[in-house]
Amino acid sequence: MIEPITLSKTDTALANSVFNTTLANEPATLILVIGDGSQSNDAVQKLTSFINSDDHFYNSVRVVQAPTIDFILDTLKGLKVSPRLDPIEWNAINSYVMFSITNVFNNIGNTVLASKYDNRSTYYIEKSIMLAMAYDQNLNQ
Repeated sequence: MIEPITLSKTDTALANSVFNTTLANEPATLILVIGDGSQSNDAVQKLTSFINSDDHFYNSVRVVQAPTIDFILDTLKGLKVSPRLDPIEWNAINSYVMFSITNVFNNIGNTVLASKYDNRSTYYIEKSIMLAMAYDQNLNQ
């Protein structure tokens, strides 16, 4: 069974180390779930269930939960963002429940606001994965 990666909620250095190692070494699309409330925990549980299903769509997806997003915020801000996304409201980071991060280039492929997630959670999860796959390209050019 593939378990979610949960970053430390008390140790900034450890959270950054695990997140950076995951970005560099995990050959998968990452779904970063923000927070550790009921909505975030539901997203992690749903994603873990999908990842461990027989559905090949989720074979190359991993879930990372950041209970304290402030610990990795500087790293997250340093990632390139898909040109199709609305600007990310970094000052209101806790209004998001999920970010998708591309496999090879570590671009932010999609964001999901907490206010929208509950309406169609599976849709937003699948859309985030597809957009991360679509924008896994060098955005420095």
